[in-house]
Formats: sequence, structure tokens, C-alpha cells
Amino acid sequence: VPKKLNNLIRRGKDSLHNNDKTSIVYKLNCKDCNLSYIGQTKRHLRTRLKEHCNNIKLHESNHSVISKHRLESGHDFDWLKPNILHNEKYVRKREIAEMFFIKK
Repeated sequence: VPKKLNNLIRRGKDSLHNNDKTSIVYKLNCKDCNLSYIGQTKRHLRTRLKEHCNNIKLHESNHSVISKHRLESGHDFDWLKPNILHNEKYVRKREIAEMFFIKK
């Protein structure tokens, strides 16, 4: 296939919105300070973000790190601008990538 045709074919594809991506390592930034959260999911990112957002409604013993930060500081995360750090379909490799980005 000629290079020109390949470029046309690639440009024609619609890219997925971040929230529609699966099997990823992602980063959420706090809107009010420099804290960030790094996680991984095999599901659609929108599903995982919804869980993070709703976790604050659960009993305090079940609060996530994100919910604790939101409650203790009055801050909130930038739910509309998650950063995709890595795509990986294999769970163990995704977990290793998550650890790498947390330590970075």
C-alpha cells in the first residue's frame, strides 16, 4: 500500500475519547492542589471514574484514597480530564505499569 494511501486511511479513523478506552493506566489530578491519583482498569474509563466519584457516598470505612482526599481537604478531582498513561491488555503488565507510574 502506498504511503499516501496509508496516511489517508489512518487519518480517517475516529479516535476514541479517553472515557471510552479500556485496559489502561490512568491519572486523575486534583483541581486544587498538586496531588494526583494513578490507577488501572480493564473496563471503560468512564465506568471507573463514575465509581470513584460515587465512592464518597459509601460508609467511611469503604472510602477510597480519592474520597478521603475530597472529604479531608474539600478538594475535587478533574473528572473531565483524565490522562491516559499507558494501554495494556494483559492485567499483570498493566499492574506493573501502574506501579511504575506511581513510583515515577
